[in-house]
Amino acid sequence: MAANRWMPERFDEIADFWANRLVMESAALDIYGQLAGGSLSAEEVAQRLGLEAQSTHLFLDALTGLGLLSKKGNRYSNSEAAARYLVPGLPDYIGHRLIAAQQSWEMWGHLFDALRSGQRQRDKHYFDDPEAARHSLLALHRDARSRAADILVRGDIDLSERHQMLDLGCGAGTYAVAFCRAHRQLHATLVDRPIAAAIARDVVASAGLEDRISVLEYDVDEHELPSNYDFIWISNVINARSYNANRALFERLYHRLVPGGEVAVHDMIMDDTRTRPARGAVFSVYMLLSNGVGRCYTFQEVFDWLDGSGFHDIRWVREAEDDMTLVIGTR
Repeated sequence: MAANRWMPERFDEIADFWANRLVMESAALDIYGQLAGGSLSAEEVAQRLGLEAQSTHLFLDALTGLGLLSKKGNRYSNSEAAARYLVPGLPDYIGHRLIAAQQSWEMWGHLFDALRSGQRQRDKHYFDDPEAARHSLLALHRDARSRAADILVRGDIDLSERHQMLDLGCGAGTYAVAFCRAHRQLHATLVDRPIAAAIARDVVASAGLEDRISVLEYDVDEHELPSNYDFIWISNVINARSYNANRALFERLYHRLVPGGEVAVHDMIMDDTRTRPARGAVFSVYMLLSNGVGRCYTFQEVFDWLDGSGFHDIRWVREAEDDMTLVIGTR
């Protein structure tokens, strides 16, 4: 965040977090989905969701005050913004992002404990909580669609002569779908944990690309990786792993590529001070809380992994103000 943003008004916004929690909780409760069919009274909403009526009145009045609901008499309905962005199943739905934030709220309350102990504050690993993982993956999917489009428009990677792609830690499969749509000769293999693989299969099927994209349930640290690829894509993976685990991973990846093949690491790559991009510095604290290992790594650290594994022509591809950038290396 730019230094000139830190004016008294900015600090006031940070301290006034109550409304943020109300909005997150309203998405998690599916208030807006309940109202998608028409207006309801507070008593009707309470009955549907198993809530107490008077407290539901207070809650819905607060959401009305924030402009997310409209109130006429004793009945509530979705505002225009809520109807567009917060009703599950609609094209512009962004509730997954709010629900993912709500699910990590309590964890951030243990920041002092994490700083004192150096230990993660989440009881379960990210992928051991299917519901939390699903919301996070779908939130990332929405963000990744626009990022993939930007990468293709800018020509950050040249896939015109690539035929076999490995997407390691594919998440929802967003990037592989975008790349295969843009390059008809490209085939892709996607690998990730079961919950991510299930979501990726749905995304691939919705795109009609089952004939060119296969999805495998895979733990890259427990199984040997597939081989003979000419392009490997790794997005939002290295930040969840330790320094040594990443070094070992790239040593293995080198031998999964054919000569002349490329690996592209897409992540919040930090400068040498480890303070920029600011979002990456904050995300590193999140990894401490949620995972206990991993952080956002510097370009020099990624360079050392690739160079030490035998890759050459290592370059950092970045756009001003873009917190997610690329490091590319060639076998």
